[in-house]
Amino acid sequence: MILTLLVLLTILFLSIEIQKYLKIPSPITMISLSYGFYYLFPNMRLFSEEGFAELVIFLIPILIASDALQLKLEDLKKNALSLLYLALFSVVVSVLMGIFTAHAFFVDYDLSTGAIIALFAMVLATDPVSVVSVFSSFKVPHRLKILAEGESLFNDATALIIFVFVALPMLRGEDIGAIDITIVSLKVLTISILAGFLVGWVGIFLMRLTEDAMSELVLILLTAYSAFELAEHFHVSGLLAVIVAIITLNTVTTKSFEIVSDRVEKARRIVNQTNKNKKVFSSNFMNAITRKLTTDISHIQRHQQNLNYIAVLALIANTFLFVSMASIVNIDLLMHYHKEILLMFGVTTVIRAIMIGSFAIVSNMTKKMTDIGFRWWSVLLFAGIKGGLSIVMIQMLPEGFEYREMFEAIVIGVILLSTFIYALVLVGIISFNKSSFDQEVREEHHLHR
Repeated sequence: MILTLLVLLTILFLSIEIQKYLKIPSPITMISLSYGFYYLFPNMRLFSEEGFAELVIFLIPILIASDALQLKLEDLKKNALSLLYLALFSVVVSVLMGIFTAHAFFVDYDLSTGAIIALFAMVLATDPVSVVSVFSSFKVPHRLKILAEGESLFNDATALIIFVFVALPMLRGEDIGAIDITIVSLKVLTISILAGFLVGWVGIFLMRLTEDAMSELVLILLTAYSAFELAEHFHVSGLLAVIVAIITLNTVTTKSFEIVSDRVEKARRIVNQTNKNKKVFSSNFMNAITRKLTTDISHIQRHQQNLNYIAVLALIANTFLFVSMASIVNIDLLMHYHKEILLMFGVTTVIRAIMIGSFAIVSNMTKKMTDIGFRWWSVLLFAGIKGGLSIVMIQMLPEGFEYREMFEAIVIGVILLSTFIYALVLVGIISFNKSSFDQEVREEHHLHR
């Protein structure tokens, strides 16, 4: 156990340092080092495939909470139409396009419509952690960052809902029509959002009862896991519930800290003005101002520390995820289905390019949406890096499913290809357009002054 922890921490440390100095996204380094570790120690295996799926479910609330804490309600409101298009409409249309293309490209396999929907839902689920990791090393326009990170976060919820409530029932032989899909989708979305909102407000209530830094940190995690468990209990989307709960908690908490920040600025102005003009106030008054200023500053610092702690937990969880994924990958299986993997990777890349292109056209024609140029289109295209959630879906496939082995190889293969190819191309695009992005960042700062 100690050796495993040492390996995890070593991989995490090296990944952070390599990303800092060489701008190589940490997921690439994590996967590379993990495979290197298992190549040197082939007999060491952390998890079986079933154990890995359980691990991902256990880690999802931490990973999602960390990403959701970066999103502000104000940004979500401003970009609501764009995020709905990218994370809902695009995913649904991509699955529909997948149904038509799969019959042509996978002609050698007798795939049912349910099987095709399941396969495309798995390979369309993106990884917000990888996207955040890439953007953390560069300066990109805030609105582009919101679009990419927000799409990755909400895209997962959409893909999982399609997989669980549409694909799986069809694989079990249930007859599902368009009306059934609409009703089920509305039910899942409504109950998931209500569950997340309810747990978020309970978290806010408890947060107001304590001023202890560690208690607040535990409450953030408790909110995330409670929302996930409540939604899963009612057989809806735990992923979406976590997002809603954390955004609710963070929005109210952030507003309270903004009030505290304003109070700190006012107190500082009083102290500075007093020192500058040499005004004489009573010592009790100045002591009260100083004490209040110190208390408020410590509250702000405590909140920021908690956000940093959550980010560190997410990094450790992500390292655990990649090391564990490396332990279950069957290289022989990937090589056996290499044609199918490359074909699916190419098809999904083309479909994503088309959907991001359509988003750019619609966005440029609509005043309430952001104009998307070629630079932004290319960034959004290659921000579609896949993640571990897809492997959880594999474990949810019905027992005895005929193409389970092939689906497993395709999903893991697409994850690996997208992590290396998409991430490296994304780094290249941002680096090549650095001066343009820097100018856009400066313009954004000027507008918000």
